[in-house]
Amino acid sequence: MTETPTGTLTETWLEEVARRLPARVRGDVVDGLRTAVADRIHDAAARGVPAPEAERRALEELGDPARLAEDHAPGPRHLIGPAHYHEFLELLRVLVPVLAGVFGGLSLLGTLFAEAGRQDPVAYAALALASALGAALQGALMGAGTAVVVFAVVERVESTRTTGRAAGADAPAEAAGSRRSGAEEEPARWTVEQLPPPRPPRDVTVGELVWSSLGLALAFAAPFLLSRPLFAHGPLAGEPLLAPGLWWPWVPLYLGLVAVSWGWELLRFLRRRWSWGLWAVNAAVDLAMAALLVTVLRTESVVNPVLRERGWVGEGFAAAGVVLVVVITVWDLVATFLACRHSLARRRGAGGG
Repeated sequence: MTETPTGTLTETWLEEVARRLPARVRGDVVDGLRTAVADRIHDAAARGVPAPEAERRALEELGDPARLAEDHAPGPRHLIGPAHYHEFLELLRVLVPVLAGVFGGLSLLGTLFAEAGRQDPVAYAALALASALGAALQGALMGAGTAVVVFAVVERVESTRTTGRAAGADAPAEAAGSRRSGAEEEPARWTVEQLPPPRPPRDVTVGELVWSSLGLALAFAAPFLLSRPLFAHGPLAGEPLLAPGLWWPWVPLYLGLVAVSWGWELLRFLRRRWSWGLWAVNAAVDLAMAALLVTVLRTESVVNPVLRERGWVGEGFAAAGVVLVVVITVWDLVATFLACRHSLARRRGAGGG
């Protein structure tokens, strides 16, 4: 049994194959290719080839990881070429849920703003949900169509460039006909220089980004929703739940912190990995939001004074709100601290630095 190679080129090459394969076959295919690379390195080393050169030769003999992934996939992939199929799926996984969430969320908020207080609550909720689901479907279809168009253009542009390079190579080849008479031109050979830089694994998934974005969108919309009458009938008819006096300066500060929180979520997704810097920014935003909410709860009437006058909100409301804010803030700080520490420890254990 030959020793498994652990060189950076081999691991990057295997990752390029693995990320293009379905999860159900990924492990077996990667294990088989890892063994194949190890066998070739072992054979080359037995012939006196230095280890780095042996690794390079082994990978180039096995060839383009995109083509290997296509060969080992359990089904045809004809919509997008193998060189870009995985990137196509990655774009699809981002665009479909994000656009579905954005379209559905905007439709829901629009219906809530437009119809609040005009209908009974059941019809009001049904109308809002039906509209949001239809808009989410439109967003998902738009995301899928956009991904197909983008990669169709990429495939055709690259094909045109390849054809142009081949045509440009014909003239020198003809000029050197006396030296290459009767020789058939070989196709371009894949080399390890075509491998991309190693990609760090993600600590956050697309699904987590989508759900956190939807939650922050709801948090952003909350002051606007709570400042409108939500009921057309009953004791709260025509009354908002939020106190009008909160709109300056507290609500703009709150909305600014929610926007910063979304920016942090997007930055964490783009950076792919946790870092202590990211955790520090998150902690600062958490503490700033907690300080704002606690200050408002202790100094302002958060709910509509009408609710206090009718005895629906007691004196303990502010104290309970402060406790809830503190508990949520501490929980998030601890959870993100542990996630960051775990990510960094896993990378150190894997030699990722």
